[in-house]
Amino acid sequence: MNQQQRINQGVRSGELTGREAARLEHQHRAIQREIRRDRRDDGHLDAAERARIDAKQDALSRRIAWQKHDGQSR
Repeated sequence: MNQQQRINQGVRSGELTGREAARLEHQHRAIQREIRRDRRDDGHLDAAERARIDAKQDALSRRIAWQKHDGQSR
């Protein structure tokens, strides 16, 4: 399941508040913009770019999980 789907599922189940979902979606879009920007040069991501993106995606994944299980509900 990709991160956008996880955010949407969290909203549907009530695990994420609207504010939490908006913040997580904003962070997800920022990562997607960064990927597009990095690919503009030659159409590919080099190893350093891929490592940086992977680290950001891993951090976002942890934030999604944490927010879904923090006990707040909408």
